[in-house]
Amino acid sequence: MVLQIPILFMQLPGFGGGSLLSLVRPQVEAHMTRECLKALGKAENGLSGLQGLCGDIARPASVCVVQEIERNGSMLQVAAEALAGKPGPVSMQVAATCISKLMDAARPSWDQQFPLR
Repeated sequence: MVLQIPILFMQLPGFGGGSLLSLVRPQVEAHMTRECLKALGKAENGLSGLQGLCGDIARPASVCVVQEIERNGSMLQVAAEALAGKPGPVSMQVAATCISKLMDAARPSWDQQFPLR
């Protein structure tokens, strides 16, 4: 119950929930980096050279997650899903939107590095 009270305050008008959510963005980034490194650690040896990319990916991904939650006003839903310990439909929609945005942003670089013949 202790965690729910600050979450409710973040949604109050004039409290600046967006700025508070932005304050936790570095923690989201750090968590994303750790999870990425953990996934690469379990992967085949060929992916071990990609560890430096985890931090590079986590920064824009965490920014996108915060922006999407703020844009949708879905903080309460995402927080409830997080407290339940599993991603729900709102969290999955935020993730899907951010994955799509990050893929679109990377497309010009990929097209240049790996041109279709």
